[in-house]
Amino acid sequence: MIMAIFKTKKADLNIHYKKYFQTSMIIVLTMLIAAFKFSPDLTKKPPLKNDGEIIITVLDIPNSEQNLKPPIPPRPQIPEIATEDILDEPEFIDNDLNKNDVVVALPDRDKTNNRIVEEEIIFVAVEEMPTIIGGLESINKNIHYTDIAKRLDIQGKVIIGILVDKKGDVVESEVIKSLFPELDLIALNAVKQAKFTPGLQRGKPVKVRMVIPIVFKLK
Repeated sequence: MIMAIFKTKKADLNIHYKKYFQTSMIIVLTMLIAAFKFSPDLTKKPPLKNDGEIIITVLDIPNSEQNLKPPIPPRPQIPEIATEDILDEPEFIDNDLNKNDVVVALPDRDKTNNRIVEEEIIFVAVEEMPTIIGGLESINKNIHYTDIAKRLDIQGKVIIGILVDKKGDVVESEVIKSLFPELDLIALNAVKQAKFTPGLQRGKPVKVRMVIPIVFKLK
């Protein structure tokens, strides 16, 4: 015997499953949207107040370094110097000299050391002045004009200062008054080559300073 079982519409769950599922999804989505919308935003930070001033706090940290001063070294002890008693009266030693002993007298230091060194005096005027041996001709023969001096028509006087020693030689010479460089050199060399008789003072030859004028003149 075959029996057929039939479900009523109220007892059949498949008929209402789709309706229940859609309703549940709507409720869940509504709750999620409400949760996201009304929940606080944790990513946003509260705004900071900026009054235009920056406050810096300085902490006073105590210095951990210790100022250690080096220990003062002990003062060195100065050794005491043993001093002898100084006698108020000097002691005299009596040296007995024999009659046969020879006593040599030492020379006086002052007389031996104090030697008088006579400084040699240079005269500018003496009883007998030095004279040119051979006259001015011995100088003039060494005087000549240069081509440049002739073209420039240079004429005038050159004064040469010299020092004549005790032998009559010219040991120093210089141009006192210049005329032209080339003519100055010619005059200087001519006077240096000249030979003089020595100057005499009280009959003795002495050193004498003197001047020699050299005249340059075109004819």
